[in-house]
Amino acid sequence: MKGTLLLTVLLFSSSIATAATALPFRYSFENNDLIYGADDRYEVNEYANAMFIQKAKSVALKVSARKLSENREDPTLVNFATRKLKQVVPQICPDERFVNQVSLGDCSGFLVTPTKIVTAGHCITSEQDCTGSKWVFDFTSETKVLKKSNVYSCKKILAHKYVYNKVQVNDYAVVELDRPVFGRPVLELRKAGFVDHETPLVVIGHPLGLPMKITDGGRVAGMNNIEKESTFRSVFLRRNYFTANLDTFAGNSGSPVFNYDTGKVEGILIQGAEDFIFNQDRGCSESRHLSNDSINTYEKVMRINHVPGL
Repeated sequence: MKGTLLLTVLLFSSSIATAATALPFRYSFENNDLIYGADDRYEVNEYANAMFIQKAKSVALKVSARKLSENREDPTLVNFATRKLKQVVPQICPDERFVNQVSLGDCSGFLVTPTKIVTAGHCITSEQDCTGSKWVFDFTSETKVLKKSNVYSCKKILAHKYVYNKVQVNDYAVVELDRPVFGRPVLELRKAGFVDHETPLVVIGHPLGLPMKITDGGRVAGMNNIEKESTFRSVFLRRNYFTANLDTFAGNSGSPVFNYDTGKVEGILIQGAEDFIFNQDRGCSESRHLSNDSINTYEKVMRINHVPGL
């Protein structure tokens, strides 16, 4: 990929009931994405395809436990930090979409058994990540307070790999939750083979830690212009991933990428290009836009059938 942009942002720390203390947090945009053509992100309740609205029930947001607190009036509810995107991303342009929505988490994940979530390997790299994080279902644009029953803890990391080098790309984690998840469908996964080029795709997750978005308009792509610089090596590496032109951002890492036609999960969103660029004329950061050209496909999707144990 082209140059890496590391943007330091400020997020809430622990208590919501008291004055919040900001702490530094880093969105690593080397692992995430941008807008191709039109912005194809939708709120869950605005999406036209009921099948994917149902599947969204099985997608969760990874949230630092410090951003959640007990609701003293109702023990069945959980409060959450309400720092907005425009406060989290420094110098973001005021007309960017969703700037007034809460940015709460840092990665996405999805349900593959009643007790297991799959996410990207770079999203959870240690036992400290496991114990210090919660997995939250149903965080949407309509959420004002969380149901305690929708908040789960990470019990154990069952499988993990995070490797990017000249001979392999592997970026996955399988997490065991503290209790079974009921009332949510286990997502159907591709078990074997390779998804065809030009297959239409849908990704469901939490771009920039925002309330859940359903994003379509992307397709499975061939090699981008960077991969073509080393065709032989790229062919070898691509056994574990494919690329696509999905409109995703930091926070979408770990999101399930679906085959629009079959509804099956084809892979895990793991990597892409820079999310934002600084517009010198405007004096603010705006979403990076590229055309829907076949060589502008920098989003990497780890093939789900290459994650062992699923």
